[in-house]
Amino acid sequence: MPKRKIKEEKPKRRLGKKEMLIVPIAMGAATLLALVVIPIFAPPPDPTQVCLKAHNVESFQLFPTMEVSVDGMSMMLPDGVGKEPKGDQECLRPIHTDEVGNQIHIEYIRPIRFTMADMMKIYSFDNKTISVADNSTGTLQERKLELDNYNVQYSYFSSESKDCDNTREDLDCYTYQNDLSLFPPFTKEMLARIELTSK
Repeated sequence: MPKRKIKEEKPKRRLGKKEMLIVPIAMGAATLLALVVIPIFAPPPDPTQVCLKAHNVESFQLFPTMEVSVDGMSMMLPDGVGKEPKGDQECLRPIHTDEVGNQIHIEYIRPIRFTMADMMKIYSFDNKTISVADNSTGTLQERKLELDNYNVQYSYFSSESKDCDNTREDLDCYTYQNDLSLFPPFTKEMLARIELTSK
């Protein structure tokens, strides 16, 4: 009987330089696709246009203060800011008011930087009017104001000024910023102001 030859195993073929580059190139292309190409053709929704599924359930919540004055008279934010319908359904926006007062409620599914520009997209959803709650007569009345009839100034509390005595009543402690793209993001301690003066 003839002896059986044992087949020798061939050494495994080593990958060449070009073959070793395939995996990193494929990963880079997938990352580029996910971060650049897909957002161009399917951008995420504008957070100010999102409708919350429920109230007070999101993990990110802030309660900054926003004061409104009209011709030097202190007004309040009405209940219902950020609760405009979308289509046929009720829609609670991520920036809204829970009651008449000076506090706005910001809630979202993740931490996000909302600014006064975002607030104004919701507060003045038609870009022409805002509503205020007027308590100057002792009876709470909601007034609708045409923004074209007023000069509007935006500011936020900041004790950086050397003339500031660090009280919220001292107007030297406010930084005026009418370019809303430069307005700092809302924080839980923030005090923002909208001052309307008749033209």
